Amino acid sequence: MKKILVLVLVLSFVSLTLLAQEVQVNVNVDEELEEAMQELDEAMEELEEALEIMPIISIERKSSDTPKMGVFLSDLDFQDAYEMHYPACYGVYVSGAVPGGPSDNAGIIKGDIIMEFDGKKVKFEDHLVTLIKSKNIDDEVEVVLFRSEEILSTKVILGSLRPKKEKDIIITKDGKIKKKYSVGDGGGSWIPVWYTPDITEINDILANLKFKDETFSEDGFLLQGGVGKGNVGKGWFIGGMGAGYSNKESTKHFWWDNDGILDSTLVSRKAKYAVSYWGVTLDKRYAFSKKFIGSAGFMLGAGQNFIKVTQTADNGDIPNFNFETDPSQQMDDFYLFNSKLTMQKDYITFQPKIMLMYHFLDWLAFRAEVGYLVSYSPNDWTVKINGETVKAVNAPESNMDGLTLTIGPWFGF
Repeated sequence: MKKILVLVLVLSFVSLTLLAQEVQVNVNVDEELEEAMQELDEAMEELEEALEIMPIISIERKSSDTPKMGVFLSDLDFQDAYEMHYPACYGVYVSGAVPGGPSDNAGIIKGDIIMEFDGKKVKFEDHLVTLIKSKNIDDEVEVVLFRSEEILSTKVILGSLRPKKEKDIIITKDGKIKKKYSVGDGGGSWIPVWYTPDITEINDILANLKFKDETFSEDGFLLQGGVGKGNVGKGWFIGGMGAGYSNKESTKHFWWDNDGILDSTLVSRKAKYAVSYWGVTLDKRYAFSKKFIGSAGFMLGAGQNFIKVTQTADNGDIPNFNFETDPSQQMDDFYLFNSKLTMQKDYITFQPKIMLMYHFLDWLAFRAEVGYLVSYSPNDWTVKINGETVKAVNAPESNMDGLTLTIGPWFGF
C-alpha cells in the first residue's frame, strides 16, 4: 500500500514539473514570434522608404535585334559544383560556345562557369538571359568566370547572330564556310567614253569637199553619255546606256559657176561630224569583297554616223532689207550660193565589255569599264542635197568598230 502511494506521489510530481516546463516554453515562443514580427514590420518600412527615393531608369533599345553572347547555358546543381570544386552558390554553366560568336571571340569555352555579368552576380540561366537582354548590340561588358579552380575575367562585345545584309554565309562543296557579298541593287551615272573608231573614210569624204586631210582626229575622241542599271536577281543587271560626240570644222574656197568659170566670189563651208550609239545592257556582277565589284556583259543596240556640210556665199556686209526695192532681186543678190549636203549611215551595234567598281561610300563608287564596239549596217549612206534625197553612188564602206574606255563616278549600289 505504501509503495503504491509513493508511486502516485512521484508521478504527480513529474507531471507538475513537465506542465511547468511547457508553460515556460510557450511563453518563450510567443515572445520570440512577437520580436520577429516587429523586426519584419521595421524591414518593410525601410523597404518602402527605399522604393520611394529610388530613381526610375528608362531603358531604350538601340536596335530591334536582341543582343546575344553566343553561348549554350545550363543551371548548376550541387553535384556539378562539387565535382568542379566550385565554392560559390551561384553561377551558370557554359555547355558550349557558338564558333565566331561574341563569347568565342572573348575566350569563353565549354566548361566555364559564368559568375558575374557586368558587375552583377549571375544566379541562374534565366537571370543571365535577362541581364543580356537589358543591353544593346555592340555593348562591351565584363564577365567573371570560374575555370579549373581559378577566377578569370574577360570582356565580351555583345552581338547579333543574324547574318548581315551585305553578305551571306554559304557552304562550299568541300564543307568550307565562305562569305558571299552583295552585288548591290543598281544605280546610274554620267559616263565619259574614250572612243577610238577608224574614221579615215569620213576624213577622205571631207577632204574631197575641200576640207583638211584629217578634219577630225583619227586618234580617238571623248563621248558624253549616261547609263543606268537594275538588279533582276542572281547577280544579273539589266539597263540602258547611250553616248555621243559631235564636232565642227570650217573652210573657204572659190565658187565655180555652172559653166566651169572661176568666180571671184569666196564661199564658206562648214562641216559637222556626229557619232552616237545606244542600247540595252545585260551584265553579270561578281562581288570580290564588300567594296570591290566586277562585272562582264554586253550592250546590244544601234549607232549612227552623220555628216553635214553647209555652204554660204561670203558676200560681205549684207545691207538692210528695203521693201521699196524688188525683194526677189535682193534674194538673188545675197543668197545665191547657199546649199546643204547631209550624209547619214545607221548601224546595228554590239559591245562586249568588262567593269571594275570600288565603293568609297554606300552610294558612291569609282568605276572603270573597257569594251569593244562592233557594228554592222545592211544599208548604204543616205544622202540629201538641199533637202532632196539622192542615190549614193560609189559610196565608201565605213563602220563604227572601235575600242571604248570609261572611267568615272557611279551613284548607287
